[in-house]
Amino acid sequence: MLLVVGALAPAVSAAGDFEWDVPGIVHHVDVAGTQEALGIPMKLHAVTSSWKPDALFKHFAEQFKKAGFFIPPPKGQTVVHGAITLTALDVDRLLAYSVIMRPNPDGKTTKVLLGTANVGQIRKPEDSAFVAVYPAADNLVTINIESGKSLSYTTKATQQQLQDFYREAMPKKGYTETKPGVFRKGNESVEVLSRPREGGGLTVIVMSRNGADDDLLEAPQ
Repeated sequence: MLLVVGALAPAVSAAGDFEWDVPGIVHHVDVAGTQEALGIPMKLHAVTSSWKPDALFKHFAEQFKKAGFFIPPPKGQTVVHGAITLTALDVDRLLAYSVIMRPNPDGKTTKVLLGTANVGQIRKPEDSAFVAVYPAADNLVTINIESGKSLSYTTKATQQQLQDFYREAMPKKGYTETKPGVFRKGNESVEVLSRPREGGGLTVIVMSRNGADDDLLEAPQ
């Protein structure tokens, strides 16, 4: 049975109102807030389907074609390890629709991530950052949800260089370091976390929330 999930990412295309048709839906969750990757605002939804990834791929391809969207050739599609992906573009409204399908460990269901990206509102990634970002950072992603904000990026900096950078940059914005890597301004706490990357450099995660001055999350392993 095919279920039409009208609550999932309704968007308008040249062909009319676009709604995600999710076959065999078992469960779905709207990801709160608006994410932003590479300067592009996105809305995400997580779905569990009883259909297999290959069947879902064919279904979404037909749905995109029916809507009149442009589907890039395979070499223009995003590659995600362990998953099947498909992206299409509403060229009139500059909306990109992406689906990532990954089989669940139970072997019976598929985890589906549905994304709608407004490429017409693209801006420089650093413009969406709520705190300073280490110069020449790569792969910047920002997330703004009800419970707080976060950003992540990669850099060739060392731990000491990163620490020195934020200890200089944060006070200029009115923050005070209350413990190593944790900065506070009023009710807002910002924590800077990092871990080494294979081949050198760091992966950096910066979390912000309003509330008590405690660790926002455990350091990534």
